[in-house]
Amino acid sequence: MASRRFFAPRANPAPHALAQRIASSFPDVAAATHTDSNCLLPKGFIAKVNTRGAVPLTGTNPHTRAEADIPYFHALTRRLNQSFPFGDNPWLTFTQAPTTIQWAIHSIPTDVHPEDDEQLFTFIKNTIHNAKAVTIGAARYLNKDQAARLSKQATSVVVSVNPNNVPILLPALDRFSNQLKVEKTTQANG
Repeated sequence: MASRRFFAPRANPAPHALAQRIASSFPDVAAATHTDSNCLLPKGFIAKVNTRGAVPLTGTNPHTRAEADIPYFHALTRRLNQSFPFGDNPWLTFTQAPTTIQWAIHSIPTDVHPEDDEQLFTFIKNTIHNAKAVTIGAARYLNKDQAARLSKQATSVVVSVNPNNVPILLPALDRFSNQLKVEKTTQANG
């Protein structure tokens, strides 16, 4: 489904008071926008509004990828901003959603982690790029409890990777004098 998803972020990320109404009615607005534009693409959509106020739109046709809708992104954004009050915080132009897969890297020694959890992304991004020349899109600890992580000798980190780079990472990452197991993890909905 990620290949069929695109989204409009808000200028300043913030929840929208009409999130439920937007999610239930914007698919019809998007279909009407396509019809008004003489678009021949399938017009089925699923809309959501996340906690940051962004509106992800997913096409329901499994054979139509998000890039087919790129010519209609400006029209869709205009209709979104016209259809729902936004105050001084409009939605920005729709863009394709990044398509990544989450992988867990296990047995990373806790003594090499940065002291500040906010530095994890930079730390692991540089480590993976140095070892495999792969760039990741995000990183988080598998165990969010810092005290519990630090009480152990090693921990796991979940990284988001472009699907094309997965074979490069597998089956392991040789770092920190260890062979770190890499395996697919389940992505949490949120």
